[in-house]
Amino acid sequence: MKRLVWIFSFLTATSMLHAQTKALSLEEAVQLGVQNSKRLKLSQSKIDQALSQLEQSKDAALPSAKISAGYSHALMLTRSLHIPGDTAKSGTIRFPFDNTLYQSTLSVNEPIFAGHQFKYAQQSADLLVKMSKLDAEKDKDEVVSTVIDSYLNFYKIKQSEIIIKQNLDDIQSKLEEIKKFEGQGLATRNDVLRYELQQSNTELLMMELENNQSIANYNMNLLLGLPDSTKIEVQDVSYKLIAESDFNSYLQQALKDRKEFGSLDFQSELAGINLKKIHDQQLPTVGVGGSLYYINLSKALIPTSGSYLAPFVIGLNASWDISSLYKTKNKISEAKIQQREIQISKDAESDQIKTEVHQQFKQFHYALDKIKILQDAITQATENERVMESKFHNNLATTTDRIDAQTLLYQARINLELAKSDATIAYYHLLKSTGHIQPKYIILFIKD
Repeated sequence: MKRLVWIFSFLTATSMLHAQTKALSLEEAVQLGVQNSKRLKLSQSKIDQALSQLEQSKDAALPSAKISAGYSHALMLTRSLHIPGDTAKSGTIRFPFDNTLYQSTLSVNEPIFAGHQFKYAQQSADLLVKMSKLDAEKDKDEVVSTVIDSYLNFYKIKQSEIIIKQNLDDIQSKLEEIKKFEGQGLATRNDVLRYELQQSNTELLMMELENNQSIANYNMNLLLGLPDSTKIEVQDVSYKLIAESDFNSYLQQALKDRKEFGSLDFQSELAGINLKKIHDQQLPTVGVGGSLYYINLSKALIPTSGSYLAPFVIGLNASWDISSLYKTKNKISEAKIQQREIQISKDAESDQIKTEVHQQFKQFHYALDKIKILQDAITQATENERVMESKFHNNLATTTDRIDAQTLLYQARINLELAKSDATIAYYHLLKSTGHIQPKYIILFIKD
């Protein structure tokens, strides 16, 4: 078993020989996770797309201009046209065999009134920009939460390794002692084997922790955008072991600041704008436009004076789709239903958030209560281990009793460290449920 542990340790050390070591605090890990998150880069792309759509909605209100040009060439197979009618009005028109036509048009049109459609289009696009930024902030909350959870779970493994290493040292010391007792006839071979078995089991546990640490390290590298071979060294964590507010304070904060409400508010505004757009479809539209024509019937591309036409036409146009007065009735009804659905969704979201905040608040306080019990358990296990140690040396307790007492003590110490980390994770989950998990030190990724 010792040889197996030595080989595993050698391979681990060899694989890390050329790895870069990077010490990271929780704050630095969160900052790296936010800066290198592919999810947030995709969120930024969506914001840029919404901004582009906003600019497009502004462009739609600009005057439209169009220019066209053409060339036609006709051969008249019938060169004369007789016009029937009275003798005084009848006659014959003769055409040349070869006919050429150059023509071009420049048109400019500007809508004067289009039922506020352009204004509503810009308002809708602006709301989409705000919604995309809010969605990006929600994504950032998820990224921050994931990084915190991963870091603290990684930290739990490191703390467990420290305690297991201390346990191994303690077992080794007691194993050397029991071997001396065996040589003096004060202990049996079975007592020595019992300690050697305890040592082997603890070494296996250490190997499992080292393997879990390697996996967690690799996953952290991917999450933070670090090279795969980077060896992360976590720093001491400030455990969050005090409830800063009561439940009602956390709940009111969540109902005020959760981004889901902001998103639903934007959707409600968007539905209101959509209803106005439908109403405005019933209004007439008015526009002004002008066109410049160039018509050249000669064969020359640049004709002589008087052989071409160049009329400039300006006009005012108005149209009114009367059928919209009775065709939009059901569209208006649908838009009002969508508004009611959004309000119902907001009420449902409120209930869900209340449930989430209550659950996370209870989970955090359960973790705090668990820590108090485990602290008492360590006191009890320490005293139990001291008593068993004394009894063992006075031949009042067996080797098994002594090892069990030692195991209980180190297990209680591990449980306490895990409970502290779990309480800290529960604290950040509580913050997330209120919409405020992002610490102030994070550099904002989202552009204005």
